[in-house]
Amino acid sequence: MKQFQFSFILTCLLSACTVGSVYRVYQGERLPALAIATLEGSQFLRQDWLNRYTDAVRFAQVDDIAIENSVAYNRLELAPGFHDVTVYFYWDMGSARGMAPALVSYAVSRDSMSRRMRFNARAGEFYRVMAEPHFTGSRQDITTLTHVDFWIVDRDGNEIVTREAGSFIPEVN
Repeated sequence: MKQFQFSFILTCLLSACTVGSVYRVYQGERLPALAIATLEGSQFLRQDWLNRYTDAVRFAQVDDIAIENSVAYNRLELAPGFHDVTVYFYWDMGSARGMAPALVSYAVSRDSMSRRMRFNARAGEFYRVMAEPHFTGSRQDITTLTHVDFWIVDRDGNEIVTREAGSFIPEVN
């Protein structure tokens, strides 16, 4: 019985160490914070009559490398230099979590919900992907979401990728 308890505790501790919200994009040994750039996605609180939801900016790929299980990561650690980062708007479905893979596929494939942005990541810097969701109805009703504009800011709030560069421009028919 003690062996089982020890194995169970060890498994829990090891899985806690490997499951996290940071995705390391570079290879090799883990580098100190001053040697890498950090890019984080924004989060948004949405509330209806009964529930609170946390919608977020997530990362689909970096430099043509797809991020598997992208919902699990809200932060990237990048080697310094230019990177192409594809982001998407992920909305929290609450108890309908089984729909998460379908929602990710939908959001990433829609130009109105995702964007590819190029920026120069500097060592030791922190960046955040900002987003402005646009709705035809109430901001709390996710079904009225039409498109999302994205941009990147540094620690001081300076735009690294401008709102204009990350804006969605709907096609006019």
